[in-house]
Amino acid sequence: MTQEERKAKVNWLNRAFHAEKNARAWMAKLERDRSLAERISRNASESPQTGTVGAGSNSTEDYLIRLAGTQERLQEALRELVDVREEISAAIRTVTDPDAQTILVRHYLAYEKFDVIAERMHYSLSTVMRKYRFALEMLTLNDTL
Repeated sequence: MTQEERKAKVNWLNRAFHAEKNARAWMAKLERDRSLAERISRNASESPQTGTVGAGSNSTEDYLIRLAGTQERLQEALRELVDVREEISAAIRTVTDPDAQTILVRHYLAYEKFDVIAERMHYSLSTVMRKYRFALEMLTLNDTL
């Protein structure tokens, strides 16, 4: 396997990490948006009416619409994360060596560093790295690159 092929496989496998970061960012935004919507709603209900119809409700309604948009984007990010993780899992299952498969799962789906993997598997770091390189060689991506 050439260096370029190896790099392409690693980038393809790293998609789950990036998809999860994206989903977590949308979750954080949704939490902040919900908090803000609650404050806006509370302030609107506590404000005395000025005589105009629906005073204060426009900003609350607009913000609730925005909140729904954030929820929708979060759902899209979560669907993408699930899809990417399943694609990566399927590719990892093409590796027939159980240790090599475990290293790929731990690194690309559990986001563990190689030194942690070595400790948990009771191998030296050099053994884990050798098995990792072997796993990348065995990995079949079915023309997904």
